[in-house]
Amino acid sequence: MPTEVILPKVDMDMATGQISRWFAEEGARVKKGDVLFEIETDKAAMEIDAPASGTLRNVTGKERVDIPVGEPVAWIYADDEVYAPISPLEGKMSAKPTEGVASEGTAHKSSPAEATPPDRPSA
Repeated sequence: MPTEVILPKVDMDMATGQISRWFAEEGARVKKGDVLFEIETDKAAMEIDAPASGTLRNVTGKERVDIPVGEPVAWIYADDEVYAPISPLEGKMSAKPTEGVASEGTAHKSSPAEATPPDRPSA
């Protein structure tokens, strides 16, 4: 599973921050501890290191935009991991369609299944 790179909380009052500059680009190989980006808050500017080694993908954190603390801004894929695009609106990995799966234009409606309570053991 790819390693999530989040916008960290660097001071007590911080609710959002801005990436002032990316040091690594989409698709770049990074090592754990390499500087990925710099963030700015009302009180400080700080360089943020890579939490893992691998390839930087799905860079969703834009420069000079307020980003909530804890929000994913990129993912790092290890060498043996398969790249799966992240939806920029949802921030979640999306599976690529495979053969036999309905196309994107097809909507499926499902109704919630009725829950059957488990049998209670008799005393």
